[in-house]
Amino acid sequence: YQKGVENKFNEAVAELVKLGAEIVEVSCPNFEYALAAYYLIAPSECSSNLARFDSMRFGLRVGDDGAKGAEEVMNLTRQAGFGREVKRRIILGTYALSSGYYDAYYGSAQRVRTLIKQDFDAAFEKCDVLVSPTAPTTAFKIGEKSNDPLAMYLNDIATIPVNMAGIGGMSLPCGLAEEDNLPVGFQIMSPAMKDDRMYLVGGALEAALLAKWGKPLLDFAPKLAGSK
Repeated sequence: YQKGVENKFNEAVAELVKLGAEIVEVSCPNFEYALAAYYLIAPSECSSNLARFDSMRFGLRVGDDGAKGAEEVMNLTRQAGFGREVKRRIILGTYALSSGYYDAYYGSAQRVRTLIKQDFDAAFEKCDVLVSPTAPTTAFKIGEKSNDPLAMYLNDIATIPVNMAGIGGMSLPCGLAEEDNLPVGFQIMSPAMKDDRMYLVGGALEAALLAKWGKPLLDFAPKLAGSK
């Protein structure tokens, strides 16, 4: 994790302690597998769901000039209609769902998903909400990681367990990292159907931080190039 992210996260936790929160450390050993499992499950579902866009039944149709066959029109349509990341996920998902690999990849990922849910269930027996940084770093520049999808995927490491378990999660800014003066996210997680806990903690922290700063965090952020 970026040092500035850790520092601002710890400062926000200290504010919660001042408000009366009790800090309890919990162990969630299967979270380390969440990223790998997610990027098997999500592309698999992407591949399955997007198969409907075949240019025949509905949606975009490209190259249908009466001379091309159905397969060629389908290829042209999908080439034009799907972006690079979508195509990448379709390829990954199709491979994971292919004969001989379903149980090894998709099936295993779903079992990991169950283990992650069990980790959350055990953790929420000891505490009301869980907190973490929203991302390990501050935002990177637009297009900076376009040619490095793995780096972009790794930035989801803190939020993916929430999505895998189907529980509540929210993020709020907790300060600006000293390295680049960019906002740091503070993630709050609550059990399923217990979103009120998350909002109570988030509202209390937001009010405490605003009182500490004296004005909204956005007023401290650097001006973007071209902004007024």
